[in-house]
Amino acid sequence: MEITSGGTPGPRLADDLADLDNNVYGRLHHAPRVKVLAEMFVLAGWRARATSWTEYEVENEWVCIELVEASPDERLFSGVVDPSRVDALGAILAGLGLRYSIELWSDDRATLLRELAE
Repeated sequence: MEITSGGTPGPRLADDLADLDNNVYGRLHHAPRVKVLAEMFVLAGWRARATSWTEYEVENEWVCIELVEASPDERLFSGVVDPSRVDALGAILAGLGLRYSIELWSDDRATLLRELAE
């Protein structure tokens, strides 16, 4: 599957969330390469686009995260999530068979609001 910088068809992040700074950060343990991850999200109905040679952004109406290679078997992500849907993000990652840790931060990034892990 080809994922270009123009992106694949799919839902875009809601305008009211698009103006926020990053509030979600995470790690995917023992995960496939980010290109494979992006393809997994596309197959699940998300939109994806290449943001560099090695990084991909995946999104839907309530979340947009950038996937980054951290090490041979670990990926990092950061982006914006509707705070009321952070559990849904965890459920989607688990549904894709991924082990994860997620941190949800306040809008000013001064307070850690939630931590999730699987």
